[in-house]
Amino acid sequence: MTKKDYELIAQSIWRSGCIEDKNKVRQLAREKIRRLIAYDLASSLANENPRFNKNEFIEACGLG
Repeated sequence: MTKKDYELIAQSIWRSGCIEDKNKVRQLAREKIRRLIAYDLASSLANENPRFNKNEFIEACGLG
C-alpha cells in the first residue's frame, strides 16, 4: 500500500466521526467503535509495513 492509500483510509475514519446521533449512548458507542477500528487497523498496517507511522495515522483519523 502507498501513503495515498493510508491517507484515504484515515480520511474515511475521520469522516465517520462527523456523523452525529442525538442519542448520547449510541453516539458514545459509535465513537468507541471508530476508535477501536482505527487503532486495530493502525496495528495491522504497521505489521505489514515497518515504515508505517501509527501515531501519524491516528492523528489523521482525528483521534490523536
